Amino acid sequence: MAANRIVVLSGPPCSGKTTVGKALAEVRASAGLGRIHLEVDTLFELLFPESDRNRDDRLRAYAGAHLLARMFVGGGETVVLECTYARRDQRASLREALAGSSALLWVVEFFVAPDEAVSRFRERHQATDLDEALVWERAEAFPYFDEALRIGSSSGAPEEHAQSIITWLQQDPRPVDQDEWTRAGRGWN
Repeated sequence: MAANRIVVLSGPPCSGKTTVGKALAEVRASAGLGRIHLEVDTLFELLFPESDRNRDDRLRAYAGAHLLARMFVGGGETVVLECTYARRDQRASLREALAGSSALLWVVEFFVAPDEAVSRFRERHQATDLDEALVWERAEAFPYFDEALRIGSSSGAPEEHAQSIITWLQQDPRPVDQDEWTRAGRGWN
């Protein structure tokens, strides 16, 4: 798998991004491919522990993750970025951070049915600004992108999904058009 690329793990809340991202980091590490995996939500908690999770703080967390990704990609690494990436502003932040670099972008989107997302949400034991209605709405209205690899997170184990991602990347798929991916995101409502 070539370096100097960014792989975005994207999808609605409770779609399996974090679980598969951790499995992907393990698979990549055991194969000697490195394990740079940036979870925007984890970075958010480190940077803004007292935040009410407002839009400005969210965008600053994304920007911080994107600057770190740019730094690692500039050093020849492959970086896995993981967060929702539903909003145009979030996608534009990554596109702007990569401007002028030779980094290529691949997107993996996780699909989850709204009822399944809500069921998973009920099992979580972490602080969040989400509720069941928001989880359902975000799963229902997620702006999927045709050029992304789509994974149905309800079918298969996280390790299987991680291996599917590795296999897909080894086939050298065409990188996404960053401008089109950005435009396909949702606005803030």
